[in-house]
Amino acid sequence: MIGAAFGLLALSGTSVQAQEPVEPARASAPGFDFWGTGSESYFYHRLSGDCDTVRHRHGRNAAWGSWAMPLSRIAEDGPEETERGGVVLRFRCLDGTACIESGRSSYVTGHDIEHGIPFQTMERARAFSQRVAELKIACGIPG
Repeated sequence: MIGAAFGLLALSGTSVQAQEPVEPARASAPGFDFWGTGSESYFYHRLSGDCDTVRHRHGRNAAWGSWAMPLSRIAEDGPEETERGGVVLRFRCLDGTACIESGRSSYVTGHDIEHGIPFQTMERARAFSQRVAELKIACGIPG
């Protein structure tokens, strides 16, 4: 069908021209946004990040918790195994202040000095740690 349409255009002498985009194409900004730090109950964790903030949301619409960590003000000390068989990756504020916003849904109810994100496996936790480190590099933030 498409070939027939092009054949008709060629026979009629009509040329097909590409249209110019209204705005120039922009390179996408560094970042990520995905669901799941594992399977089963770990699926309900949503992780996103951009050059300003790394966000961890738990539950649909962050009903079980929401944490916003300023990318330039946090560090992590590596994943650690938990007593219940999972892994936690802790982020802390570099200057010791409570720079991490916490709450539920879109409401900020507190500020924390550190925050731990649960992962099902050490491999997933290390992969996320690497992703945050790469985001800092892409955003020009010292490691």
